[in-house]
Amino acid sequence: MNALLGFLSRNLRLLGFLAIAVCAVTWWIDLAGLVHECVYCRTQRTAIGVVGLFMLLPDPRIWWLRYPALCVAFLGAHVAAAQLFLVIRNLNAGEPSNPMNMILAAGALGVLIGQALLLFTPARNK
Repeated sequence: MNALLGFLSRNLRLLGFLAIAVCAVTWWIDLAGLVHECVYCRTQRTAIGVVGLFMLLPDPRIWWLRYPALCVAFLGAHVAAAQLFLVIRNLNAGEPSNPMNMILAAGALGVLIGQALLLFTPARNK
């Protein structure tokens, strides 16, 4: 586990590029009309991309850069959790719901919390 954390901490910029790529591709899919419009999804993907931009900076672990990145990450995480509870409420009420919404919201929640936690890991030497 420590080796994985060290790998992720050393490759923070690579993970930032990956987050921006995920954000760009999902926005393209949305704007192309291939999926239905969802404000929850749009907020989550934008938060993932913005935190990815912070991860590209030379030292995103200094406090005045970490604070706005964490605010954006936790905004996205809050929206993902709200979407999860909305899907669960709809399922309990017997209303039809797409299970993919739950899977994608849980994935976004995991990614956003992971990004936030990586900003608190100490910088590792290569």
